[in-house]
Amino acid sequence: MHAVSSRTSPGALPDRLAVYGTLMRGAAAWHFLAPLVAAHEGECTLPGALYDTGRGYPAYRPGDSRPGCAPGVPAQCVRLRDPDSAWPELDRYEGPGYERTRTTLHGGVECWVYVWIRPVDGMPALPHGWLAHAHG
Repeated sequence: MHAVSSRTSPGALPDRLAVYGTLMRGAAAWHFLAPLVAAHEGECTLPGALYDTGRGYPAYRPGDSRPGCAPGVPAQCVRLRDPDSAWPELDRYEGPGYERTRTTLHGGVECWVYVWIRPVDGMPALPHGWLAHAHG
């Protein structure tokens, strides 16, 4: 799956989330997300760029690109078990530096992704994604 569009206005909440950082399966905070997940729907690629905040988690910006970066950000799509209770938990976990934004993956699958809303000036790009960075 690959994202083909970014921001849309919120409507009915999709029950899927694209994760690109510490919440990915195999990353440090998967233990937080795992109980909320009904199904791991596979790998996907989000348009934009990923940055190292220097705080142990990445910043995703959908409209960004930097020379030398891979075309898109490696991510995983998960379907939530109980979206109505999961979204408030996830919003608190992500905090005020992120905005939950809708995106559409190839095949028409709608999901949410957390977008970094603060400046990325001085942050190094992560051209191969968070897992490659964290395990590298």
